[in-house]
Amino acid sequence: MGPQDEVLWNRFIDKHPKRFIKCFYDFQVGEPGEAIPEMPHNLMMGWQDLTRWRVDVVAEDDEKIYIIEVKPNANANAFGKALGYSILWRFKHPNTKEPVPVILTDEIVKSTKLICDFVGVELWTPEQNNGLSF
Repeated sequence: MGPQDEVLWNRFIDKHPKRFIKCFYDFQVGEPGEAIPEMPHNLMMGWQDLTRWRVDVVAEDDEKIYIIEVKPNANANAFGKALGYSILWRFKHPNTKEPVPVILTDEIVKSTKLICDFVGVELWTPEQNNGLSF
């Protein structure tokens, strides 16, 4: 999560401090990139760590797991990440609560909302409850 993302996340948490029972940050999902076979072990471990995708926030409440991409002025890139990360979560954690892909943003753009509504990615802002019971 970058510095602007962190400011946005902190605004959300300040407004909804009891929303989640736990949160994990910079959570790795998916498989690491292929390492060069002759790469030394220490470099291979670093390579695997750096090439895995990372969810900004994995948050849990009593009913669901939320796979949250935090992105000011979110666009198609954020939508793809939220959806992709939630799919990878399902493969790796099939027996957990249902993951919900979420974009936390400061401004909801019409095109982003249209796409997210169509495929089931939730759009949140710090100022909105978005129909959720916080």
